[in-house]
Amino acid sequence: MDHHWVAKAWLSDVGLPQYSQAFHNHLIDGRVLNSLTRRDLERHLNITKKFHQVSLLLGIELLQLLHFDKEARRIQCEHHNVDPLVWTTHRVMKWIRDIDLKEFAESLLNSGVHGAVMVLDPTFNTDTMATVLGISSSKHMVRRHLVEEMKTLIGQAR
Repeated sequence: MDHHWVAKAWLSDVGLPQYSQAFHNHLIDGRVLNSLTRRDLERHLNITKKFHQVSLLLGIELLQLLHFDKEARRIQCEHHNVDPLVWTTHRVMKWIRDIDLKEFAESLLNSGVHGAVMVLDPTFNTDTMATVLGISSSKHMVRRHLVEEMKTLIGQAR
């Protein structure tokens, strides 16, 4: 996993391509990625948003769980709403479109929301997802629909 792959493909997968230049400039490859801490992200890569730090660290945790096999399990869930743990941001966007919330899907770009965040972060819930998607708190029916869909998808995975 060279630094080009990390800076381009992996950061896109975790929904944070805006940090590509910093990762590329610091030559962050798979070995360095494997040892990054929250402090490193903030101090050396200038990533100050706490949610983005969590997203990156959970993305790294997922890579560790998969023994750095970049494509492990993803192909099997590309067209089926199963195994959200391994979903990229783009796969989460596809799921949002699949559950009839397509007008909100583009809000996930550059957000840091990916499958590992949805499954592994105990603080990530329906309200968090609704906020990231830009679904107003006054849209009760839309939020209720999101609650049910997330419960179905994430409940089993957690």
